[in-house]
Amino acid sequence: MRRGLLVPLIGLTVLLGAGHSQSWAAPTAQATTAVPESVQAVVTGLDSAASQKNIDAVMAFYDPSFSTPDGLTAQILRQQLPLFWQPYAEIRYSTRVDRWQQQGEDWVVEVTTTIDGKGGSGDRPQTIRGTLQATQTIRNGKILRQDITSEKTTISIGSTPPTVQFSLPQQVRPGEDFTLDAIVQEPIGNAILLGAASDQPINAQTYTNPGPVKLELLAAGGIFKVGRAPQQPGNRWISVALIRDTGMVLITQRLRVGNP
Repeated sequence: MRRGLLVPLIGLTVLLGAGHSQSWAAPTAQATTAVPESVQAVVTGLDSAASQKNIDAVMAFYDPSFSTPDGLTAQILRQQLPLFWQPYAEIRYSTRVDRWQQQGEDWVVEVTTTIDGKGGSGDRPQTIRGTLQATQTIRNGKILRQDITSEKTTISIGSTPPTVQFSLPQQVRPGEDFTLDAIVQEPIGNAILLGAASDQPINAQTYTNPGPVKLELLAAGGIFKVGRAPQQPGNRWISVALIRDTGMVLITQRLRVGNP
């Protein structure tokens, strides 16, 4: 397997900014109110720049001091985002503003982003589909901070990649056991099925240098794991790869470790 296939999908996760827990106005009260123009301009402009794979235009929406609790910085973003885009001839970002609140000169907003991409070659197509929810803090048209609340991305490679039913909780308590199931829906028969699972903390190191994974021959039609969350709160990337002769599927989901 090429290095980077199980890289947590920085291209999706970092195109959003954030802050901390907020007290929000009721969504019903905002249903009849338009998204503030300055907020919508950032969201629309960032979607457009990312869909065009224009790194300079993307970085224009980030404050130079941008950083996250996970260790992401503006410098890492500029370095890694073009590498994420590279396999996809076409890629499209679409963001919806769900809630917003003004705090002094800042706008704190909750957003949902989807990403769709197509690439690869004729005999080895590659697609990506991801959904992410996050909170943004925006000041003077620049994103200052980010906090990803949920994140799941699927990459499919090959002419007929396996269809996978994936099950993982979004959040667990420190020290709590959790299950990971990734089940191939098609009959395996006599075909060979390879698989791997990866559990990595989200930090500056894994943004730029994710750990290696080891593929194993699977006796059953999927991956079935029981894990235990660390005692310390934090965020982790849980990734699985399932590979057969006609294609492969790579799935990454964020697991939040903390008390509700």
